[in-house]
Amino acid sequence: MDFSILVNNAEYILIFGGFIAISWFIQKVVKPVPVIGTTASILTRIISFFGFFVGILLIVTGAAAWKAQATNIDTYTTYLLIIAGLALMLKPIKDFPWAALLGLIAGGLCAGAVYFFFPLPETVFGIASLWIYIAIFMIPAVLVYMVFKFIEDVMKMVGSILASRPVTFIVGFMCIAQGILLLLGNNLFTILFS
Repeated sequence: MDFSILVNNAEYILIFGGFIAISWFIQKVVKPVPVIGTTASILTRIISFFGFFVGILLIVTGAAAWKAQATNIDTYTTYLLIIAGLALMLKPIKDFPWAALLGLIAGGLCAGAVYFFFPLPETVFGIASLWIYIAIFMIPAVLVYMVFKFIEDVMKMVGSILASRPVTFIVGFMCIAQGILLLLGNNLFTILFS
């Protein structure tokens, strides 16, 4: 697929992702305002719901810029796109029990495949076939759960760091600043590191 449209509009994607990342802060600021507060609060909750998908968009844009060696996006901006995308994407993922779900799916598929394609007789070596089906379900379910539990814990750890409010605040404002400066023909990282 050609992701050049994302790379060419990286400035706007950065600004959009930055606003999504700091939507919780905007909600806190405007909540006390009598007329605007309630509407803005509802709007920012809706916007933050789409943060997962915007995070994927930021990661894809960063990866496409990295692969294409885009001239309009420097290496630091690519890193910023990927870090902001991970922060937005891992926020909802870190609280979901992926290991348990994948374990249930693996166990269910194994037991279902044996039940439908290789049905067992009433007893096997004097053991009721129900217990064999339970064992066929449990063994892959537990193995898959144990493997993915480690990955899930690593994702929770990284997600809790990247999705913390101070980090999303800093990353969000850096995205907005970098996007605006790129539109103006400048670069935040050039200003910071020169």
